[in-house]
Order: sequence, then C-alpha cells, then structure tokens
Amino acid sequence: MTITARTSEETVIEGYADADNTCAPVELPRLLLMKSPEHGIVCYRIEDFEVAGDSGRDQACLGRWVRGISVFYLARSGYSGPDSLRYEAITDRRQDRVAVRIRVLPGLGKDSDAASPVGSRREPAMSLGPIPACVVPVS
Repeated sequence: MTITARTSEETVIEGYADADNTCAPVELPRLLLMKSPEHGIVCYRIEDFEVAGDSGRDQACLGRWVRGISVFYLARSGYSGPDSLRYEAITDRRQDRVAVRIRVLPGLGKDSDAASPVGSRREPAMSLGPIPACVVPVS
C-alpha cells in the first residue's frame, strides 16, 4: 500500500474493526512492527468506526458504530521524501502482513519548510515489536 503524508501531521495508515452478528466488537488485532520507518513513527489509537461495509449476510451492522483500532504514521519535523514500514495485524483468526510506502510532503504549518540542519544527529529508529499507542490526539 502507498500513502501520502505531510510533515508533522498524523496520517491514518489503516483501520481495523471486527464485530459479531449483534455488532458487538470482537478481538482487536495485536500490532507488531516488523520494519520501522526511518523518518517517522507509527502508533495506534482505539476509536469508533461507522460500518460502511459488512461482510456478514444479514448486513446488520451497516450504519452502526463499532470499536476498532487505527494505525497512524507521523513524519519527523522538517522531513519530506520517501519512507516505508512493515507491520503485522494479528488476531486468533488471521494474520495480515502490511507493507507501507509513504510519500512525505512538506507540511502546511509554520515549521513545514524548516529542514533539519546538515550534519544533525538522526533520531534512532523505533524498536521492532509491539506498536505503541499514540500519545497525543489527532488534531
């Protein structure tokens, strides 16, 4: 999958929501980072989703709200260019491997054009393993 993001703005990579035939939420996936992004971070947030499509025969959940999980990417301030990451979304019933290519565009805010100084230290990459929860709300 390929997404476009802006510097210093959270961008949704993917959302996961699963419900039983009464529209009650079922297991949220465990998210494991397999390849960390070089120029940003990835995190998740538990949210409510309005069901637009229902794979069940009865379509009972269409238009209803279900609790799920969203995965976000945030580029480091001043960075624009390519980035990539890989993660797995794992439940007892399935395991999705997701490869993401990211095109980071300059941001629209004050610091959007502030490039990192030449020779500045690069921040360490995220650790592989469980993806952390996002620390600040989406604006």
